[in-house]
Amino acid sequence: MKIIQVKTILTSPNQNYLFVKAVTDSGIYGVGDASLNGREKAVADLIDTYLSPLLIGRDPEQIEDFWQLVYRGSYWRGGNIIMSALCGIDMALWDILGKSAGKPLYALLGGKVRSKVLCYSHVLGKSQEDKIAQAAEYVRERGLKVIRLRAGLPAANGTFGVTQNQDSPKIESWNPEDEIMNTVEYFIRVREAVGKKIGIIYDLHERFSPDQAVRILRRIEDYDPFFIEDPVAPDCADSLRYVREKTIAPIAFGELYKSRWECLPAITGRWIDFLRCDVIRIGGITEARKIAALAETYDIKTAWHGPNDVSPITHAVNWHLNVSEYNFGIQEDGTTDGLIHQVISGGPVYQDGYLIMEERPGIGCDIDEDAAAQYPFRKAYIPVCRQEDGSLNNW
Repeated sequence: MKIIQVKTILTSPNQNYLFVKAVTDSGIYGVGDASLNGREKAVADLIDTYLSPLLIGRDPEQIEDFWQLVYRGSYWRGGNIIMSALCGIDMALWDILGKSAGKPLYALLGGKVRSKVLCYSHVLGKSQEDKIAQAAEYVRERGLKVIRLRAGLPAANGTFGVTQNQDSPKIESWNPEDEIMNTVEYFIRVREAVGKKIGIIYDLHERFSPDQAVRILRRIEDYDPFFIEDPVAPDCADSLRYVREKTIAPIAFGELYKSRWECLPAITGRWIDFLRCDVIRIGGITEARKIAALAETYDIKTAWHGPNDVSPITHAVNWHLNVSEYNFGIQEDGTTDGLIHQVISGGPVYQDGYLIMEERPGIGCDIDEDAAAQYPFRKAYIPVCRQEDGSLNNW
C-alpha cells in the first residue's frame, strides 16, 4: 500500500479549519486536523509545497519514520506551523493504519483502560452574573460534574464565529491589577452557586504575572479548585516553578508547548498536576503518546486541549488517547458549532458528564469535501489584549 495523493482542505463553517486527507492506492484514505487558529493558510502552504511531495509513494505505515523526517529532516526544529502541519499528516496516517487493520485507534494504542471520558465544558457569558447563572444551569440541567471558568469578560471573545475576512485582530481591554479581585470574587460566587461537589476549573489564560497569579491562587485555594489552568505564560519556566512553590492548588499547563522537550521541566520538576498539551500543536498522535508516558512517570495526569475551535477529528483523537491512557485526568469539551457537523461526521458525544464514542475503524471521522467547499476560508486573527496605557498583554 502506497500513498498516491495528499489533499489540504481549508473550510470555514463558522470557524476556520484545515483538514488533511491522505489517499492510498488501495482506496483507503485517512483524515487529520492541522488547524492553527489565525494561521491556517501558512500551515496549508507548508503541507502542499514541502510535505506532500515527501509522502507520495511512501508506505503509510511508516508513521514514526515520517514523523522524524519532518521534525529532524528539515534541520530547523518545529514551531507551531511545522508541528500543526505534521499533526494533520500524522493523524491521517494513524487513521489509515486503523482502517487497514479494521480496528479503532485506541486498539492500536494498547486498548481501552476505561469506557468513557470525564469532561468539562466552558461557562461563557457577557457579564459575571450571566456566567454564574450559566454555571448553575450546566450542573442542574446538563449534569456536568466539572465546569470551566475563565478570567475576563466576555470570555474568549472573537475566537469562534468567523463571518468575514479580517484585516487585523480584535482588541480586548485588560487591566491585570483590576481583574485580580474580580477573578477571586467570580470563583467564590460560582462555588457558592454550584455547591461543594462540583469540580471548578479556572483558566487564568497566562494573563497575570507570577506575583499576581500567586495572589489569586492563595485566595481561592481554600475553595477547592479542580485545577488552575495556565496561571502564567510558558516563556519563562522558572515563573511556573515560582507559582508552584507558593500554592497548594492543583495546576494545569501546556497548551502552548510544542514538543516533549518543552514539557520536560514542568514534568520532571513536578510543577504541574495536569498536562494540557494541544495534540495538533505537538505534532499529533505519535508525540502525544510519548508525552503522556513521560507524564505518567511523574504521576501527572493528562487533560488534552479541546476548546471550541477544535474540530471533531481532534476531539476524536483526544478521546482515543484518553480511553487508552492510564494517567488520564479529564478532557476539555468545547461545544463546536453545528455547522462543522455538516463537514465532519463522527467524533465523541456528551452524555451525563462524560464523552462516549461510536466504534469505527481508525479515528472514526470522515470529511464531506463537497460540504466543506460550501464554506470558503476567511482570513481571521486570534484577538489581542491591551492594557490602559496601550501596551500588549498576554491574551
